[in-house]
Amino acid sequence: MTGVRTNIGRVKTRDGAAAKPMLTVERLQRAANYLHDAPPDADVVVLDSADALSPYASQIDALGDQAADPNTQFESATLVSAMVHLAGGNGVKVALVWSDADGAGKRVLLGAFPYRALRGRFGVPLPVWQVWTHIHSYNATPLLRTGREKQALVRFFAFATQCGAVAVEFPLFQGDGAFSAALDEVVSERGFPMRETDRHERAFLQSELKGEAYFVQTMRKKKRKEYGRLWNRLSEEGDVQLTAHDASSDFAGWLDRFLALEAKGWKGQRGTALKAVPSERAFFMEICKGAQAQDKLHCLELTVDGAPIAMLASFRAGRGLYTFKIAFDEDYARFSPGAQLMMRGGAMLLDDPRFDWIDSCALPDHPMIDHIWSERRVMRSVIVGTDQRLSRVAVPYLSTMTTCASWLRERAKRIYHMIRKEVEHGTAA
Repeated sequence: MTGVRTNIGRVKTRDGAAAKPMLTVERLQRAANYLHDAPPDADVVVLDSADALSPYASQIDALGDQAADPNTQFESATLVSAMVHLAGGNGVKVALVWSDADGAGKRVLLGAFPYRALRGRFGVPLPVWQVWTHIHSYNATPLLRTGREKQALVRFFAFATQCGAVAVEFPLFQGDGAFSAALDEVVSERGFPMRETDRHERAFLQSELKGEAYFVQTMRKKKRKEYGRLWNRLSEEGDVQLTAHDASSDFAGWLDRFLALEAKGWKGQRGTALKAVPSERAFFMEICKGAQAQDKLHCLELTVDGAPIAMLASFRAGRGLYTFKIAFDEDYARFSPGAQLMMRGGAMLLDDPRFDWIDSCALPDHPMIDHIWSERRVMRSVIVGTDQRLSRVAVPYLSTMTTCASWLRERAKRIYHMIRKEVEHGTAA
């Protein structure tokens, strides 16, 4: 059997005054169920494991290719790898929301929502759903079919209500895109309670200006001259080359160089480099391999006499690019190799006709990239109530607790890094 199917029935709304038809729901626990039984045919198909995604991989990726808000992290290969290798992945489910069947019985995939059903979140007795994020998340915008975003969201909220969820958390989504606009409209039309728990901006590159002309206009002359001086000094060290490629001719060699370069720096010293953590190394290798196979891997590499001193791994999304991981050789830190890569590499990307925009995926107020790329992308996080009766009480409480927990977490991180720097400096002395 593919799983338990919810029979069609009726469920009361939050005010109890009306009744709505229940959605049909089927759960797929593993791919073998799909292969041995008839494929699920329901309003919502819930994939309970990474293995269960494989029968739907092509449909999820097709949805991602045409979504108004692309998100490479929710494409099938990357999502499966994260669920298999990263912390919390084994508890993630993926809700595939479908249209009603047409006259021929065919349905259209409207949306894909990876989520966790959290119980007892901050003491709330009813389930709270959370669109999934992990340690390497830079975007958690659900994949929705262009032009049918509202329809997908309405059905997803109906599904969450039907399952007893009191609220849904949408973290780290693109705040100026189609999903954000559709979410605001659905919340307003349905009267759902909603609280924003975070809004920030991160460095973004998008301009009609090309190449160096962009930086001449957007970067302070003093800073630009300083980077030029450092570049000239770097050139005295040997033959300096900056190349953009997709690693297709030497993927294994590129991957080894990247992992070795990252491990050579402070991340390697602290044991947090990808190469030092088997699960994260496997995740990175798999998503790069999957992206390279689909011609979606993009690499920037700064070398001196053929040896890499800075590297950037990025993923293509339609006519955009998400930068993911940067590594640089700290022996060359006096030349600012990371900044040189992002500045001169940014000029190359602006000249590349394949790209309309590049998202830095950086933290807000990043000390390096914010001074190099002048545009900004807005990112939001919100908590939205459902038609459950306790939603209007739960959402403000969850919002307050989430904000407090985030503040405490950031405070603890700052203290930890401050102490660690003192210890490392003391050891070095």
